[in-house]
Formats: sequence, structure tokens, C-alpha cells
Amino acid sequence: LGIRTSIIRDLSEALSAANISASVDTKTGDIVLDSTLLFDTGIYVIKDIGQIQLNRLIPVYLQVLMRPEYSEYIAEIIIEGHTDSKGSYESNLELSQNRALSVAKFCLQLNTLSVGQKTLLQNILTAKGRSYSSLVYNPDGTENMEQSRRVEIKFRLKDAEMIAEMNRILLNLE
Repeated sequence: LGIRTSIIRDLSEALSAANISASVDTKTGDIVLDSTLLFDTGIYVIKDIGQIQLNRLIPVYLQVLMRPEYSEYIAEIIIEGHTDSKGSYESNLELSQNRALSVAKFCLQLNTLSVGQKTLLQNILTAKGRSYSSLVYNPDGTENMEQSRRVEIKFRLKDAEMIAEMNRILLNLE
């Protein structure tokens, strides 16, 4: 089993055990958060219900990624904000960036983090706004406005681990 596969499995199991209904992408490990639960339209201040959701999800997420067997392989944790295509690219870029930043700040202020975890998180946490550059589409090809408005939590592995992972995949293909 590769590191990514192990992290994804452990994330899924930990979220399930904590009775948190967040879906973990089985290929990437990305978690997609419904923007309507987190934010009011056009706003980047996290709603109370969004804070409750994040208070449950983030500690479980970080506990898995910061395990000793994984933390040395994690290069980055990325909080990515996305919008629908209403409005200008620039205004949506600012909104998506501010939403990602709000979630990132929320993560850093969690009182469940130890000093060591907070320090590690400060070194690897990134907030990124994507505006409407990555829209979600309905089967009929029209934009799914609601699903396009989202915040994704992703992790990126360090290059050495990525190379080892690619080698494992390539060896399995032969």
C-alpha cells in the first residue's frame, strides 16, 4: 500500500468512526465541503453551522495527517476556495481566496491542536482561491452552481514520496 492510499483509508475510517458525513475522494484524498453550510452568498465569514461542522471535521482530519507515520510525507495541506460563475472572475477570486483564508485561520485557531501540531500546520498550510476556474457540471453540461461553490481540503505529498509512489504504479503496470 502506498502512503496516499493508507492516508485515504485511515481518513475515511476516522471520519466514519467520528460519525462525520464528509466524503473523501478515493483517488486523491480531497474532502469537499458544501459552501452553503459554511458561508452565506457573497460572504466569507464562516456561519455558526459551518463552524460546528469544521470543529468536528478538522481535528479528525489533522489527527490522521499528523500521525508520525504520515507527517514526514506531507508537503502541504491546501484549503481551496471555489465559486460559481456568477459575477466577475476577479470578484470571485477575492471571495474564494477570503473563504479559503477564513477556513485556514479557523484551523490554526483550533484549541484541540497541540503546540507541536500548530507549528507543523503553520509550516504546511496554504489557502488558495480558485474563483470559478474549476466549475462542477451537471450531466446535461450546464453548470451546477451549488456544487461549484465549495471549499476543498487537500493534501500534497513530498516529491520523494510522489516519485516512490509513481515507481510503484509503473512497476505494477508492467
